[in-house]
Amino acid sequence: MTSPTRRNSAIDPLRIVLALTVIALHTGFPDAAPPLVKQVLFNGLYRLAVPVFALISGYFFLSAMQGGRSGPYLRRILALYLLWMAIYLPIYGPDLTGPGHALQTLVFGYFHLWFLPGLLVSATLVMALRRPARIAGAAALLAGTGLVLQTLVLTGQAEIQLDHYRNGVFTIFPFFALGVLLAHGWGAGLQGRALPLAGLALLAVMGESLIWRMIAGGGWGVDMMLSLLLAAPMLFLAARRVQGPWDGKRAASTAAFVYFVHVLIMICASRFGLEGDVKALSVMALCLGMAAWLCMGERRRVLAFFT
Repeated sequence: MTSPTRRNSAIDPLRIVLALTVIALHTGFPDAAPPLVKQVLFNGLYRLAVPVFALISGYFFLSAMQGGRSGPYLRRILALYLLWMAIYLPIYGPDLTGPGHALQTLVFGYFHLWFLPGLLVSATLVMALRRPARIAGAAALLAGTGLVLQTLVLTGQAEIQLDHYRNGVFTIFPFFALGVLLAHGWGAGLQGRALPLAGLALLAVMGESLIWRMIAGGGWGVDMMLSLLLAAPMLFLAARRVQGPWDGKRAASTAAFVYFVHVLIMICASRFGLEGDVKALSVMALCLGMAAWLCMGERRRVLAFFT
């Protein structure tokens, strides 16, 4: 097993970049890009964010589990989830149609918050499976199942609600498990070639996105790809090789805050009449600006509370 990565690697700054790609995905940036470029971005490179977030979480979770801190980890994720669900309640609350719909929303999460219950499910599964071989087998099986379900939906062969195949079990857990396996030392031999392999993996993501365009007949909705299972760990290993003077914990908190708050800022931007690329860039700037302001002095406690 390798020791947890030092926090001056580029892993945490990578999270900030990926959080911004989530904003780009949700705002359609760049608006003027040709259809094929949009496909490669929206159903390709932008889809790396959640897998890499999950992988990093899994990587750090192993040390927490081995150190007897699984309980505090789960409680912290649950507290964050309930906090942000409460913050967004005025937005999704009026659309709830009844107790069943409310329960479903709470279980799967509002919009982008689905990532947090996904982490809870993933951590619980890792704790139950424990052995690396079991974790790897379960990850392969569940990732394959998610891909099959997504294919059935995008080819029109089945009508399955998005939450039933894009969730913690089929989407988050495979990447969370990859992070746990990397922390166990799996893939250590690839570290020296991580940078070129990451480049090739990104090309594979772009190529597979075009294949999914043909499968789905255009349009969006690709959340799981085989190439992501290669690109996410390669990107992680490549980022781990890059060292810098940044404060990793502050970068991680910034990325988390940008991810959690961006939908709220998007809604506010629309109310002020901003649309297209202007809206996208404004939301990115505001989210980063708010996070940077909260990083200063005693306000870091506030940032820590929300992330």
